[in-house]
Amino acid sequence: MRKQLMFDAAAVLALLACLAILPGNGFGETWESLSKRMIERCAKYTQGIKDITWTMEMEVPSSEGSFKTTSVLYSKGERFRVEVSMEGMEDAGVPAEMAGMKTIVIGDGTNAWIVNPVMGKSQIPAEEGSKYRGQWDCGDYVPVSAEITGSEKIGGRDCYVLSVLDDSSDFAKLWIDQKSFILMKMEGKPQEGVVSVILPSDYRKVSGDFEMPFRTEMYSGKDLISATVVKSVEVNKGIADDLFDPDKVKVSGPDMKDMMDQMKKMKDKIEKVGDE
Repeated sequence: MRKQLMFDAAAVLALLACLAILPGNGFGETWESLSKRMIERCAKYTQGIKDITWTMEMEVPSSEGSFKTTSVLYSKGERFRVEVSMEGMEDAGVPAEMAGMKTIVIGDGTNAWIVNPVMGKSQIPAEEGSKYRGQWDCGDYVPVSAEITGSEKIGGRDCYVLSVLDDSSDFAKLWIDQKSFILMKMEGKPQEGVVSVILPSDYRKVSGDFEMPFRTEMYSGKDLISATVVKSVEVNKGIADDLFDPDKVKVSGPDMKDMMDQMKKMKDKIEKVGDE
């Protein structure tokens, strides 16, 4: 579940970035014209941004106390690199050395690798690796069939309400600002009677007219699942190609023998408490 949240966070931010650059053209909008311009604008955006780096923090509440993940995402053309580290896992009984480890995922559009101090480096399916990054092609997210079913005010903005009519999207409804076409809300398909909702906010321009939400909240029903805050964004700064070479990633982390000894002590402590 926690791993999936990290996947979702990266994917959601990429989707929001693509939709945030759409222009408004009044109230005579149809899904056909909207989706066409969406794809055209995203293609133009992709050509204008050669590389992008962003840092975000995601806080996830749990019964053991909240924990936080910090992610740094680098993207250059088809290549990407994501560095993820966790904090606050000690409350869940995880040794501090293990909780602070960094996981790195690298992909080039065809292949992907995951690197961490415990498992070392291994190749993974490209589809799995791309979940860390999200996709930059709006065509991967825009539903094939949808319709504008009404209007609603979200975050002080008048929005179109879009209902998805097929299975081509993970979302059932989208709320898009009628003037700027910024995406203001996403509603997932019901799972066992529970609806997930994503609320982006605090949009800021980071390059020309390109805007990003600097805060995104995810809910399952009324329960807050995660809150993601973008801490920094850099565009077209010139990312070195070596950053995307999996053979040049240095694996560093806690001493495995010490970590195993700590985990054994933790297990013995739990068993002792159970016997009392």
